[in-house]
Amino acid sequence: MFGSDFSYQAFGFAVSIAAGIALGACYDILRIWRTFFHTQKRAVFFQDFFYMVFAALLTFLLSLSLGGKVRFYILLGEFAGFFSYYYTVGQITAWVFRKVSRFIYKYLVYPVRNAAGKLFNKVSGAVLTLVHILNTKIILKSKKCLKSHAVVVYNYIHRHKCTHKKRKGALLYARNKKAKS
Repeated sequence: MFGSDFSYQAFGFAVSIAAGIALGACYDILRIWRTFFHTQKRAVFFQDFFYMVFAALLTFLLSLSLGGKVRFYILLGEFAGFFSYYYTVGQITAWVFRKVSRFIYKYLVYPVRNAAGKLFNKVSGAVLTLVHILNTKIILKSKKCLKSHAVVVYNYIHRHKCTHKKRKGALLYARNKKAKS
C-alpha cells in the first residue's frame, strides 16, 4: 500500500491528528451544551464519562485500521490534534457562544421566564381562591347533612337536628346544664 514504513507511520500520524481534531470538536459541542443549559455537576460527570468512552472507541478503531496495534505516535497525534483544536478554534467558538448565550438568556429566556412566572402566580392565586370558596361551600353543606345525634347529660337525652348552629347550641346547652347541676 505505501512505499515505506515511514510513510505509513506519517499517514497514521496525520489521520490521528484529524481524529484528535474531531474529538476536540465533539468536546466543544459538550462545552456549548453546558454553557447554554447550565448543566449540573452530576450531568457533567456522565457527559465526560461518555465522551471518554467515545474517545477510547475512536482510538481503538483508529489503531485497528492502522495495523491493529496501539502505537505511541497515534496517541501523540490524537493529543496534538485535540489540543491544537481546543486552544485555537475551540477558544474562539467558546467565546462566541458565551456571548450568544448571554444575549439569548438576557433578551429571550429571562423575560419569558419572568412573564411565565407572573402568569403562573396569578393563575395559581385564582385557582387557590376558587378552591377555597368551593371548599368552604362543601364544608357548610356537609355539616347540614350529618346524622342527628343525641347529647347525653346524666339521664337526660337531648336530640337535635344537625345544623352547625343547632349542634353548637346543643353542646352549649349540655355544658350549661352540667355546670348548673
